This record gives sequence, structure tokens and C-alpha cells, in this order.
Amino acid sequence: MQQPTTQQYGDLLEPAPVPFSFNTPGWYVVDVLLLITLLILMFSYIKYYQRNRYRREAIQWLDQRNREPHLKQLYEADMLLKRVAMRVYGAEKVATLRDREWINFLNKCNRRTFSFSEDDSRMLFDAFYRNPQGVGETEAITFILKTRNWIRYHHHALRHRP
Repeated sequence: MQQPTTQQYGDLLEPAPVPFSFNTPGWYVVDVLLLITLLILMFSYIKYYQRNRYRREAIQWLDQRNREPHLKQLYEADMLLKRVAMRVYGAEKVATLRDREWINFLNKCNRRTFSFSEDDSRMLFDAFYRNPQGVGETEAITFILKTRNWIRYHHHALRHRP
């Protein structure tokens, strides 16, 4: 079979080029939609930033205490956890929690894989009531790091109510 040639069909007719202009109504619609999207994103970010202000302030407050003795830091870290949890989840849920219940509550409200352990519960009890000198600096620093991470990554009360 023979291939068709241009002689059989004639010359190809090309259409005239389509003029391009930003003055068409479609671009106005796109501009308005982009502006609305940008405003929504800005509003959402501002709301997110304001809603998480307490996290930044709590972490900053905790960082300012890093020159104090480790037992005092440990006590203040635990009290800071209580204050943050009461602010987010309400005093009626948090104020009465102690020992294992307190640690379980913290772990339930956690978004990350790290967690407080039974050893943390025993260490807090020892540090505050039984044997403060038996608590090592490494244990206290580990607890303070977990505190910082919990403050940064806990669930917000509006999304999760444990």
C-alpha cells in the first residue's frame, strides 16, 4: 500500500494563532480565587499561631529554668505539665490526677510515640515524697525533655477529649 502524499490532499491549512491576553474574564476569576485562598491561608495560620501561644510560652519558661538544681527543675516541670493540662483539658479533669493516673493521662493526650513510663511515675513520687536525693540528674533531665515534647505535641482539647 502506498503512503498518501501532500500532492493528493493539497496543502495543510493552519488556523490563525489564538491571541493571548490577561484582560479576559477568566483571569479575573482566577485572580479572585487566588486572593480568597491566600486570605484563608493567612487567617488559618494566624489562628493556629495564636492558639498555640501557650505552648511557646511554656517551653520558653521551662528553658529559662535550666540552670537551677535538677530536683527543682523536675518539680517545676511537673507543675508546668499540670498547668498546661489544666488550661487545655480543664481543671476538673486534671487537678485530681496523681501517680499512675497522671502518667496515663499524659500518655493518652500524646500525639507522638515517646511516652512517660511507670519509672517516671515512681521517680516523681521519690523526688517529691520519699527520697529526693535518690533521683539522679539524668532521670530528671530525661523527664524534663519528655515534658518539653509533651507540651509541644499534645492533642488540643477541641479535637480530642480523653
